Amino acid sequence: MLASKIMLSTVLSLSILAPTSEIPSISKKSAVLLEKIRTESEYSLTVKWNPETQTPERLSGYLTKPSQHTPSWIAYEYLDKIKILYGLKRVKEDLSIVSVEPSNTSTKVYMQRMLFNRPVCGDQLLVELDRSGIVKRVEGTLHIDLEQKRLGRPMYAAITIEEAKQAALAFDQSLKESDVISSDSCYMPTREGIPLVHKITFEKEKRPVSFKIHSMTGRIIE
Repeated sequence: MLASKIMLSTVLSLSILAPTSEIPSISKKSAVLLEKIRTESEYSLTVKWNPETQTPERLSGYLTKPSQHTPSWIAYEYLDKIKILYGLKRVKEDLSIVSVEPSNTSTKVYMQRMLFNRPVCGDQLLVELDRSGIVKRVEGTLHIDLEQKRLGRPMYAAITIEEAKQAALAFDQSLKESDVISSDSCYMPTREGIPLVHKITFEKEKRPVSFKIHSMTGRIIE
C-alpha cells in the first residue's frame, strides 16, 4: 500500500521546537491538552510543531507509564488520548497499522492515515516505545480536518488505475517500455478539495518515476 516506508526524516515543512505558549497556529483546546500531557510526562515533553499541517511533527519524552500491553494497543490508546492534536475522531478507523517492528531497545509502530477507507498520500505516523512499554516518541505528518475539507463525502473514481497508467504513458511516452513498480490510490491532502488520486510509479533507467493522476478527471496532477 505504501510506495515508500514512512520517510519521517524528510519532512520539509517549516517547524519549530518551542514551549506550548509560543507555538503558532494552535487552538486553545490543543494548547490545554499539550500542557496536560507535558505535566503527565513530568515535564519531559518536547514538541516540534508543523504550522503548515497545524499538527505536531514530533512529540517526545516519557509520554506514558510502563505497560505490559501490546505495542499496538499502547499506540492506539495514547493516540486516542491526544487525538484532538491531529484532528482525529475515530483513531482505529483513522489510523491503520502498517507494521510493528521490535528491536533490542525499542518497538516502532508504523501507522497510515486513512480517509473513507483509503490512505492519505504521505500522512503517516511512527509511535516508538521503549522496552518497558513507555511511549517515547510520536513523529510524522498528519493534515488536520480532512473529513471537513471533503465535506464528509468520499470521492469515487471515474477512471481506473489502468486508465491512469495510460494517461501517464501518454504524458511521457519515454516510459512505454518501462515496468510499473507500484500503483495505488490515495487522497491528496495538499490539494484543494482533497482529491482522490491514482499514483503510478514506473522504473526508468533503474530509478522510480511517479505520477499522480486525478481519479475524476484523468489529469496529471504531478
